[in-house]
Amino acid sequence: MAAEAEAEAEAEPGIPYRERLSTAAAYGVACLLHILTASLLIGGLLLIVLRLKTVVQPLIGLVLVLCAALLRPRFDRLDPDLPTLSREEAPALYALLDDVADLLGVRRLDVVQLSTDFSVRATTYGIRRRRRLVLGYPLWLAFAPQQRVAALAHELGHFASRDVRRGALVGSALAALAGGVEQMEHRATTADAAFDTSPLSRYADEMAVAAVRFKAHGRTADWALWIPGLLMKGAVRLLVRLTRPSARRAEFEADAAAARIASTQAALSALHDRRLADGVTIEVHRLAVAAQTFGWTGSARNVDEDFWMKVGAHAESLRDGARSKCDDVNPGNGVLADPAPPSGQGKDSALPASGPRMARLSLGTTHPATVVLDTAQAAAIEDELREQKRLLARMTVQDCVQD
Repeated sequence: MAAEAEAEAEAEPGIPYRERLSTAAAYGVACLLHILTASLLIGGLLLIVLRLKTVVQPLIGLVLVLCAALLRPRFDRLDPDLPTLSREEAPALYALLDDVADLLGVRRLDVVQLSTDFSVRATTYGIRRRRRLVLGYPLWLAFAPQQRVAALAHELGHFASRDVRRGALVGSALAALAGGVEQMEHRATTADAAFDTSPLSRYADEMAVAAVRFKAHGRTADWALWIPGLLMKGAVRLLVRLTRPSARRAEFEADAAAARIASTQAALSALHDRRLADGVTIEVHRLAVAAQTFGWTGSARNVDEDFWMKVGAHAESLRDGARSKCDDVNPGNGVLADPAPPSGQGKDSALPASGPRMARLSLGTTHPATVVLDTAQAAAIEDELREQKRLLARMTVQDCVQD
């Protein structure tokens, strides 16, 4: 594994020719998709408006407009259910994020939201493609200060690594295709659930007859949409495959950015401790279910603080257990060579797992920390998150679901 990472490092002075070719093809497919969407919309509207005296052409135009609606660009939005932090509410947190963004040479973030995921995600939202950070508080709680800096630098580093999946053209095409496929699959589920009724209802017979008729028409519509759905799924797979080399390189470059900003050791330990994701996530859900089922004594403020204290204690115990296992396997070394990835990692499109990424960082230059999250700043950020994390704990306990 180390030899493979070293070979990749030596063979990658710039962007390889195969990646440039694959990326160019991805841009071509994305352009064709957007042109096709615009053509379907314009052609459908023309058939509807200019052929009103007939019946067939407006119907065809309506079908074309519906297909264009399925392929329309989809822009992410702020999640209204997640606690949001503005710059005025969290100046210390935004100062840290601005320092990282300025050193990476990327645009600063516009908004920060908290979630219960064990992750940090930097995404764009809206037509203006403003930038937001979705900060998973369990990860923030489980990581040491410099590991937090490494996680932030890694995510922001994706904006500087020319990852075409995060670009406006290819990213919007992927979102449009994925949204169209999801909408078509959701349609069948919604149609089946629409006529669910109790057999004891006085309208049970009428609903059963209506369901049979509706499903008959639905099967006809499913057959009509089968070919477009198949084409959309194929286009998604093609775009994912074409963008895979760029996404792999961007992942390695983001790791290198994290090492330069937070130090190589912090980047390595952050990658290693991501294996705590499953255990911490299960504990958050267990505590939420226990709190909702049995209830906790004390004021709401104490309950919320106690919730995250228990999550932090559990993460610390998991980390101690992982270190003990590491010392048993590799005495004197604080990092496992190939940690087990958290659930869900590696499913996307053969992106590199933690092991090769850690091996690549270990073979590279050892960097000191450029941005240091000291005790005072960490305490100030924690104080800024106090109200939002209380709201997050309350939401998790009330809903007993993970975001």
